[in-house]
Amino acid sequence: MRVSTPWFIAGVVGLFFLLFMMFYARNSSLNQYPIPNLDISSPVIRGAFNEDRKQVVFMQQFQPQKINQNRLAQFDYKKAMKELIDRNTAADDKTLVTMIRNYYIEQPSTESYNLDIPDRLEYSNGQTPFIDSRLNYIEGGFYVECGGLNGEKGSNTFFFEKVRKWNGLLIEADPTNYAALKSKHRKAFSVNACLSPRSTPAKLTFNKAFNRGRIVHDKDAQDWIKKQRIASDPVEIECFPFYSFMLALNRTTIDFFSLDVEGDELNVLKTIPFEKLNIKMLAVEYVHETGGHNQLQRFMESKGYDTLLKMQRDDGGVNDLIFRKKGLKH
Repeated sequence: MRVSTPWFIAGVVGLFFLLFMMFYARNSSLNQYPIPNLDISSPVIRGAFNEDRKQVVFMQQFQPQKINQNRLAQFDYKKAMKELIDRNTAADDKTLVTMIRNYYIEQPSTESYNLDIPDRLEYSNGQTPFIDSRLNYIEGGFYVECGGLNGEKGSNTFFFEKVRKWNGLLIEADPTNYAALKSKHRKAFSVNACLSPRSTPAKLTFNKAFNRGRIVHDKDAQDWIKKQRIASDPVEIECFPFYSFMLALNRTTIDFFSLDVEGDELNVLKTIPFEKLNIKMLAVEYVHETGGHNQLQRFMESKGYDTLLKMQRDDGGVNDLIFRKKGLKH
């Protein structure tokens, strides 16, 4: 098709005019809403441009730490531990700490995970994402979780292991739950024992009830079991102070401590020498405490912690207080 010269010239002029109007409109809009002068030295911008922490949300492979153990095949460690318990041995006693390290703590698994839901990254009921953000997404930290249950269901620590490459200790008193926990092949230290409600080791009765099991060492515990209509299923178990476990692992810094022992949370916390251990954050169940959450909160605040959050779920499945050490610097 032939196009006459006048029409061709008119088309070119029209095209340039259209481009000019579009350029003018764009600049008018920019002048109306001017771009701010971004100062990359400001804290907010510097954090955005120079991000040091990996905020990954996928599983990462890592080599968990191990401890040196010296187990003697012919040594009756159960008998020796009974003697230490009978003597009300102090939590920092070297013999007690050595025996916990050599005969009670089990090493992290080197096998692949064996999980009910292998693709899941977050197993908690909301505690983990909150704590992760308040710890600035640190990698290579250390956790303690008691009770560990089966190592997967409702775990407040599994995310830190799978995604943040944390080492940790899982404590579970119920032998049935502990066997299930071991079958998951967690990359964490583990122990089939309980946290002592005293500052000394003890051998106590533990009433098995899956996620409602607890030690039965006083009238409050007995009354609680009756009130909850929990069937009697007792087993004898050794219980050790929290500080003894940390000495056995040569740990003085714990980034996150998850404590859920169905009513003895405050008793356990009272055994901890907070002046000797740097525990950054805690999630503590409060609903079964005799004094309720107020007593627990007052105690932790007296130890230099801020109460960040009170978590509740409508069905009663979650009742935690989350604490962070005052002046915490990551």
